[in-house]
Amino acid sequence: MKSEQLPLTYWLVMVCSFVGAAAFAFLALVLILEAINGHGGPAGNILRLGLAVASFFVGLFLMAVGTLYYISFDDPHTSDLR
Repeated sequence: MKSEQLPLTYWLVMVCSFVGAAAFAFLALVLILEAINGHGGPAGNILRLGLAVASFFVGLFLMAVGTLYYISFDDPHTSDLR
């Protein structure tokens, strides 16, 4: 399928998936830094680290969605992934 058929939807999905992935990666980084600096009690820091790990994997999922969506629009004659 060519990206020219649905250009707005194509770019909307691409941008949203990669921006979402960056946002969740940034959230994970901030939560890890807060836990390292001792912001709050020990139980709160454990919860922050758990939320950081979950946010990181949500970011990876969104990055995979964007990447697979991008690959699905490649021309099969020019693609190296066969």
